[in-house]
Amino acid sequence: MHIYLEHCQNFWFKFKRRVVQYSLNALRNPKWLLMFCVARVQVFRSWGINLSKSSYNQSEGNIKSIFQKVNVDLAVEELRSDGLYVGLNLPQNILSEILDYSRSVSYLGNGNAKFNFLFSEKEKAESKYQKRFITAHHLNPALQCLAVQKIEKDPKLWSIAAKYLETNPILMETRLWWTFASEEAVDKSLALPFNFHYDLEDYRFIKFMFYLKDIDRASGPHVCVRGSHNQKKLKAQFSLIRETSEQDISNYYGRERMETICGKAGLGFVEDFYCFHRGTVPISQDRLILEVKFAMNSYGV
Repeated sequence: MHIYLEHCQNFWFKFKRRVVQYSLNALRNPKWLLMFCVARVQVFRSWGINLSKSSYNQSEGNIKSIFQKVNVDLAVEELRSDGLYVGLNLPQNILSEILDYSRSVSYLGNGNAKFNFLFSEKEKAESKYQKRFITAHHLNPALQCLAVQKIEKDPKLWSIAAKYLETNPILMETRLWWTFASEEAVDKSLALPFNFHYDLEDYRFIKFMFYLKDIDRASGPHVCVRGSHNQKKLKAQFSLIRETSEQDISNYYGRERMETICGKAGLGFVEDFYCFHRGTVPISQDRLILEVKFAMNSYGV
């Protein structure tokens, strides 16, 4: 009974927090609401994927890729089987340029447009807004950073996206994303990224993620449950909450399928975010990631 009551309380808390945004999204585009309701169920997700497929351009074009050693077919094969491919690496000059840029721009504290601050003035902004920033996001860095532009336009990334999504991919969003080191507990309202969950942003979509600082187990590694994009318990598909516990993940998938991704600055990976995944709160140093998202459909929300 206690567990049931706790589950109901968690559901009500999450529902209240998101219902306004979900309602606005539904009003803007009813197709988003349909996707959001049915894509969590794998048979309906497959249906949506098949309807969204189209002929696509398989050519990598004349632009030279900065990921010369990446085998596109191998990356797509691993995405299909595991929902994850690790093996992209940024050249040092690209990495250095993005790092320089990242320290000179403004961010949204905890992803909230009300809490805008310059990176160099984070502590002053926290004092001003009376908020502890766990994360900070800078949207559309390619508008001002040529190195990010090169990544956004890279032909191998587009080829991986096209072959996996099986349509001409839509570049949805690029962002720089800080997670700040802390030993304090994360507020419940900000905890979703740090619990195992899966995302519903389209019937199928992928994100390329690049570590811009060295990441070990104490500095906020990303964790992905390999193969979970193709295999979910019915409970996970039909639950209104897309989160689950680490114990539940371990019991169903086995700990060997929980991959904690660590590596040097510049390491990149691509993931189908219908996989169960989570971030971890860094303890030893702040984490910085570049995220590039491709989808089959754009809902304008």
